[in-house]
Amino acid sequence: MLPSRVITRAGALEDELVALVAALPALPIDRLRALADDARALATGARPPTATLARALGAVLDRYADGAAPLEGWGLVAQAASTLAGALAAPGAAAATALAAATHEVDALAAPAPTSPRPARTPDVPLTSLRRRT
Repeated sequence: MLPSRVITRAGALEDELVALVAALPALPIDRLRALADDARALATGARPPTATLARALGAVLDRYADGAAPLEGWGLVAQAASTLAGALAAPGAAAATALAAATHEVDALAAPAPTSPRPARTPDVPLTSLRRRT
């Protein structure tokens, strides 16, 4: 069983992330970084699926602080925080599939966006040498 202070911190993290919906689109960058650290700290001592979700939540909060995650995904962040708080409060009650689903959703938000499309490739053969087959 995790200490009650960990469960309290997880509940506070969830409450603050839900409350930040009102701040959209101007999220407080310094506070997001602190919340990311808090989320990663919750991974210590947690079971593997729960710890993975806590680390993923920390990563996506860093992406939001960098301005690199879509604001439309903030609901998924709040939902993942709720799932994390529930999993820490009742470690045996949280289904592994729910934890995996929440982790997948925040991982998708934390994934770096492609920087640019691939450059067009030049043909190996000059176009003037091509002839239509008849």
